[in-house]
Amino acid sequence: MLKKVNVLLLAGGKSKISMRKFTGKENKALIEIGPYHKPMILYIIEALKKSKYTDKIIVAGPEEVQKLVKDLVYLTIFDGQSIFNTLKSGILPFKKDPLVFTSTCDAPLITEKHINYFIEESYRLPGFDIYYPIIDKETYQKSYPSSDLKRVYANLIEGTFTGGNILLINPRIITDFGEIINDFIYFRKHPLKMVRLLGAQITMKYLRKYLSIQDLEKRVPELLGGYKGKAILSPPEIALDIDKPRHLKALWHNY
Repeated sequence: MLKKVNVLLLAGGKSKISMRKFTGKENKALIEIGPYHKPMILYIIEALKKSKYTDKIIVAGPEEVQKLVKDLVYLTIFDGQSIFNTLKSGILPFKKDPLVFTSTCDAPLITEKHINYFIEESYRLPGFDIYYPIIDKETYQKSYPSSDLKRVYANLIEGTFTGGNILLINPRIITDFGEIINDFIYFRKHPLKMVRLLGAQITMKYLRKYLSIQDLEKRVPELLGGYKGKAILSPPEIALDIDKPRHLKALWHNY
């Protein structure tokens, strides 16, 4: 049996103005979906609790979110002014853990099956400090062909990929390399800007279309004081998140 990991669930994200008008909810975690009009955060909490590899769950979010979930999780805390600030404060109770599982609350199609798969695949490749999901473009588009659910992709030698909404990370990376992690979070939906953070050589390879996953994995320890990262090919549900009304409308057929 693999060792269980503790979880930090990020639930502080505010809805875009268009989504707020459409749903009446200021916080993304509280947007109701499905036939039972259940808040999105409850789907991901249910999946996390059903997973055989997750242990204590901390939810970081505003007071309204905390009231909703406080009896379902180990601890609730207030979110910060940014995703990174929330991540930095939320990770503190687990700062001595070798790895912490983190997730956003706006990916309601993630189930315990997807969480189990990601953790199993990560543990199958021990010795890394960040495990990051990548999802193949063709696989994603076969599962979610609607143009309303399109993603931003990066072209690599091995294929074309998008990122996901979960992560296994050594908490010391967040406390020791906060500025770098903050930059990556800020540019997470802009592949070229993210690549530029990795330096001129990586950027040139990306622009000339011969950048590989291995190139990226080799660069991570150079940026993060020896901490190593590994990309995990993951199911498309991990990539799908809800930001706009068109995303919400396109998802109805899944319920």
